[in-house]
Amino acid sequence: MSKKASIIYLCIAPLLFLLSWYISHRMYTDFLQNGVGNMEYQGKERSIMYATAFTVIYLVVFLVIKDLYRKKA
Repeated sequence: MSKKASIIYLCIAPLLFLLSWYISHRMYTDFLQNGVGNMEYQGKERSIMYATAFTVIYLVVFLVIKDLYRKKA
């Protein structure tokens, strides 16, 4: 993997984190707004946890791809 491709791939990670946090946060707030009858959701917001897990998976895939395409010595 070239250095340019590595930089591009790593620059996408923060954007991916923000996008996944935004989507999961919106899903959480929409769920709370559209409550069914008198039921209440007792769980806490876990948007940051989901975004972090998704970003970690993305970075693990990056490391695997980088390992597969090593530069020839």
